[in-house]
Amino acid sequence: MRRGGATQSTDMSFDRTFGSLAARAEGRPSAVARLSFGVYAALIVYASLAPWAGWRDLGIGLFSWLDAPWPEYVTRFDFAVNVLGYLPFGALAVLALYPRWRNARAIAIAIAAGLLLSGAIESLQTLLPQRIASQVDLLANACGTAVGAAMAAWFAEALLERGRLAQLRDRWFAPDVSAALVLIALWPLAQIHPASMLFGLGPADGWLLDSIHELGWPHLPGRGTWTPTDFVLAEAVATTAGVLAPGLVAAAVMLPPAPRIRLLLVLVAAALGIKTVAYGLRFGPELSLAWLTPGAVAGLSVGLLTLVVASTGSSRPLARLALLASAGLFVAVGVVPDNPYFAHWLVQWRTGKLAHFNAVGDWIALAWPFALVLWLLVFEAAGWRERRK
Repeated sequence: MRRGGATQSTDMSFDRTFGSLAARAEGRPSAVARLSFGVYAALIVYASLAPWAGWRDLGIGLFSWLDAPWPEYVTRFDFAVNVLGYLPFGALAVLALYPRWRNARAIAIAIAAGLLLSGAIESLQTLLPQRIASQVDLLANACGTAVGAAMAAWFAEALLERGRLAQLRDRWFAPDVSAALVLIALWPLAQIHPASMLFGLGPADGWLLDSIHELGWPHLPGRGTWTPTDFVLAEAVATTAGVLAPGLVAAAVMLPPAPRIRLLLVLVAAALGIKTVAYGLRFGPELSLAWLTPGAVAGLSVGLLTLVVASTGSSRPLARLALLASAGLFVAVGVVPDNPYFAHWLVQWRTGKLAHFNAVGDWIALAWPFALVLWLLVFEAAGWRERRK
């Protein structure tokens, strides 16, 4: 689906917005790696201190856990979760440090950062009665950081400078869109949250519904009066907007040589795959596809068809359409009240061994649309300043 005029328009748009695409300079730091490291560190802090309530002084020192007796019961599951949780932290730390610090020095700095972060979190957990600070957690976190750092140090140069991935990054995506790429990568991860509507990210619980009724809107059902048909229609609209918002942003930051349609289909497939795995792990294999409702099918069909047709456009109109889709997603999710069918699912989701990990999914699902809108506004403002020059 190549068109000479569209390709030329896209080239001109990117020249105006980002400047000329230059070859990757040797030893150039990776903005994507640094942003990803910061985001992942924030997610670790959020998960480790969730639910962020009930803080109080228990009469023990913040560092008393360091010389406390070794826990009597240490489960392999908890140890493995801590190791796996800090493995990406160590890897991203080394990639973020490259090229200023490499190899053994980068590994040492990453391990030190992991120990400092983990130690600070364990100390803060002494103020949360529902959390238990432990040397075992510190040891597991340090092990995960070390393993991740060692793995990343081995392939950092190939990944960031001369590897196939770095070449595709330069060929397929515009420069200076690292924040957008991180947001696009986070979108599939946000699907671990069991929203009552497929891709229905953002503030839910019908927070807009009461305000709309106060304005005298006559055609929207009130709380407690929604029928199954109403929920199906609402999910179709939300899913359509949920597909278009990230998909249009991804298309907007792609350069003409990129296989846009294939990449967009891979993005949506990854989100659906993560949704399926998350449901299967949390609710049982027989419910892995419980998200595949009539409303989800309708929204996927409309959203994908629209995305494929629109993806051949130039960056500026695509970004504006993405902003419109994001606004539609906010409204669609905000006007729909709690779906009674999903009420017990959310209770089950927020309990159990993975409750704190699930809290991260909740937080990403809530914050992601706001971050996307903020990036789109900054993108539009940059284009407006460029046009005034």
